Amino acid sequence: MPVTKFHPYHGQNIRLLHDNMVAYRETSFAHALTFSEKALKPGEIFLVEIEKNELGWSGHMRIGLTQFDPSCKFELPQYALPDLQNMGKSWIFAVTKSHNKVVYSDAGDSDSVDREIHQSVLGDAEVIHTPQGSFSRSLLLPLRKLLSNNYETSVSTSSSDSALPTDIGSRIGIMYRVVGDTAEMRFIINGEDQGPCARNIPHQGGPLYAVVDVYGTTKQVRIIQLYCVSSLQNACRDRILQLTKEEDVTCLPLPMKLKQFLRYEL
Repeated sequence: MPVTKFHPYHGQNIRLLHDNMVAYRETSFAHALTFSEKALKPGEIFLVEIEKNELGWSGHMRIGLTQFDPSCKFELPQYALPDLQNMGKSWIFAVTKSHNKVVYSDAGDSDSVDREIHQSVLGDAEVIHTPQGSFSRSLLLPLRKLLSNNYETSVSTSSSDSALPTDIGSRIGIMYRVVGDTAEMRFIINGEDQGPCARNIPHQGGPLYAVVDVYGTTKQVRIIQLYCVSSLQNACRDRILQLTKEEDVTCLPLPMKLKQFLRYEL
């Protein structure tokens, strides 16, 4: 599969970096809508990592699906919630520090519904298989790193349980699967399937794009590549950038051409 990127059409306060794989909100806390460059396929997981937070705001990233095609350059609202949601054809939820696991109420046998909710679409194996390809479960887990900026908070390195969904390093995924004539959407947060957060999505009514609102305290997110095979060169760059602040790249004891490569200037 090709590399997953953000669509070049986005909110006015968003700046795309690193070949459209990073979305950075430059100012304010609004007008920060972003979309997947291409529509998602059933079973395909769209995964982002929180790279920067900014104190002083309330609320956090919103994420979900929409049938609005960003290529049509429709008029973007300020927020995903409630604005884009109220426009219809969108299924969006806020990421919170807790209470992200959905308790979906539905008619019928409550026991069977409860069993379905708690049955993970990820399975138990170390290699996760989806209709779009297979990848290591570790790619879904939060990144163990400590960052220290005036506006950033740090992620605990003690255990995955200590990483809050809104922390830097947390990895938030969205996907949908077809169930009968409709589809259901699921959150995957730091490697855990949160259950169906929306059902009866009319997926036959149009392609479904991932939508991410870089809202509130969430300042910057990066798409995590699950399906494409990265070159060793690009994998090394990604790892260096995970462990080094972008502004510190110029101070690394490396030749200028390597520094330019790390800054995506070559």
